[in-house]
Amino acid sequence: MVQSILYILLSLLGIGFLIFIHELGHYFMGKRAGVTIEVFSIGLGKAIAQWERNGVKWKLGWIPIGGYVQFAGTAKEGNLEPHQVKGGLFAAKPWDRIKIAAMGPIVNILFALLAFSFLWVMGGREKPFAEFTDYVGWVQRGSGPYETGIRPGDRIQKVNGKTFNGFNDFLYRAMLDKRELSMTGDQIDYATGRERPFTYIFPSTEEMSGTEKATLALSSMSAAQYLLYDKMSSGAPNELFPGSPLEGSGIAYGDRIIWVDGELVFSKHQLVSVLNHATVLLGIEREGKTFLTQVPRLNVSDLRLSPEEKAEIDDWRTAEKLSTELSSLTFIPYNLNAEGVVESPLRYIDEESEARMAYEGGDRIPIEEPLLPGDRIISVQGERIGSSSEFLKNIQTKKTLVIVKKVEDAPPPLWTDADKGFASSFDVKHLEAIAASIGTQAPITTLGQLKLLAPVTPVPFHEFPYDERYGKTRDKMIDEKAKAVEETTDPKRKEAAARDFQLYQNRLMLGLVLQDTQVRYNPNPFVQFGDVFKETYRTLYALFTGYLSPKVMAGPIGIIQVVHHSWGISFKEAIFWLGMISLNLGLLNLLPIPVLDGGQICFSIYEGITKKPLKMKTMERLIIPFWVLIIAYFVYVTYNDLVRIITNIF
Repeated sequence: MVQSILYILLSLLGIGFLIFIHELGHYFMGKRAGVTIEVFSIGLGKAIAQWERNGVKWKLGWIPIGGYVQFAGTAKEGNLEPHQVKGGLFAAKPWDRIKIAAMGPIVNILFALLAFSFLWVMGGREKPFAEFTDYVGWVQRGSGPYETGIRPGDRIQKVNGKTFNGFNDFLYRAMLDKRELSMTGDQIDYATGRERPFTYIFPSTEEMSGTEKATLALSSMSAAQYLLYDKMSSGAPNELFPGSPLEGSGIAYGDRIIWVDGELVFSKHQLVSVLNHATVLLGIEREGKTFLTQVPRLNVSDLRLSPEEKAEIDDWRTAEKLSTELSSLTFIPYNLNAEGVVESPLRYIDEESEARMAYEGGDRIPIEEPLLPGDRIISVQGERIGSSSEFLKNIQTKKTLVIVKKVEDAPPPLWTDADKGFASSFDVKHLEAIAASIGTQAPITTLGQLKLLAPVTPVPFHEFPYDERYGKTRDKMIDEKAKAVEETTDPKRKEAAARDFQLYQNRLMLGLVLQDTQVRYNPNPFVQFGDVFKETYRTLYALFTGYLSPKVMAGPIGIIQVVHHSWGISFKEAIFWLGMISLNLGLLNLLPIPVLDGGQICFSIYEGITKKPLKMKTMERLIIPFWVLIIAYFVYVTYNDLVRIITNIF
């Protein structure tokens, strides 16, 4: 709490400093041009202290954000026009006024360049791998990319014909290009190393905004991550919760999860999906050879069984002393004899059950192999069995097999090299050797840098053994979602909401916090400057063309939140954001809008060309409407900031 308050104060002071140096630029250039300066306020609001020096009244406002410079002649003095006020701003030559107006933004721009130079000299910032990778970490099942055959582990090369530089490119391309979003890349078979090109165009309409197009793309896919179990990025401990499923599994700091239940895993999102597949990992013996496969894991009630088949399963239940009712037992859609040999496939009770149990596994290392008559089940979830009754007993509890890779301590790679070793970081031959041995009489648990953890029993979210603080938060979240389901009146929506709620509270968890690997982001200051400049231009272009909604823009509260968050990450991150905000402040103030410095520059250029000064009434007619618009805009974005905060809290 104390640390958070400190970061808020630092954020306020940082933003206040940027506005202060902006006004200081105006002050020094005004002094140099001989313009009379009446007031220089450090901070805003009522003065808590004030003094006068060299004819300038200095004020210290109680709000520590920014300040202002008041030049003579900027306020109406009797019947005099602004240019008639001796020593006033508008009495100065147009070129001098241009320099005075431009110096504030120039100081902000120079500070940004200084901040980026400091970061470059200090070795740059450490950023998550996911921010820079071209590899796909997750694909939504049933989405267009998924139906096209794009899978986790594939690589995107271009978006709308431009080189792909991370998943933020979807947003930038959508904002700048009114065409349909398209991407090209390579599908990668990690078993053979073969690559096959793909092309996909996201469906859209002319009415869709850039934000909506980008959201469509980013809701169906996300970036790859390293799934590291290690200390938190802040250096704080990252111990397992007491009672965590991974206790006793053998996982240790420095382990990276790379394989779960037969699939290579490329992101947290994919990991959650794999954990909650309604499948079971079986070891199969076929014609003297053994292999692993995933088959649907479902309730007996979902299968169309004859009386004889039901009786046989019930006999196995009795033999293993299982207390679960027959209809609620977990089974697979195959008829087995007493020795665990497949005799025939079983039919589902209806099409809905069959559709629900359909499994489309990750096909980069094929693991889904339908069972054939004569196949013998030799292991269930890594545990050897000798009979169908043992099979029935072992399949009742969901267990997960995990292979991890020990990651050696090494300096973070440059962001430009982050992807170079990603595909080769999966030791496929060693993985295949360990996987092939699972459930055999001589299982391999370690090979090279790889290690097979002891079988893990995932726990449903609503049963996870959190401590009291996290447990209360979890229970509150579940209660709120349950209440939302109850308040839904439309029958179809209520049914869908109830189904989603069941999935939400029953989703299986391993119970550990995973870190992404860090890369060193250190472009030279001019490249950094150019990147921020381009991002500012893209945003302004999208706003003025109506392709980006103003709702996504941050107001004063949102900016303070961003800087506050950056202080929590690192000092360097805070310096970057202050530099970025300073550059934006400088560029925005140069826009030719009457209430901004760019507007004053336009007034001065007009006077320099026409040799006629603008009258006070003319300036008021130009400035006042824009002041109203600016104030309305700030109220609007501040309202959206507050809505986002309240939404996140509740």
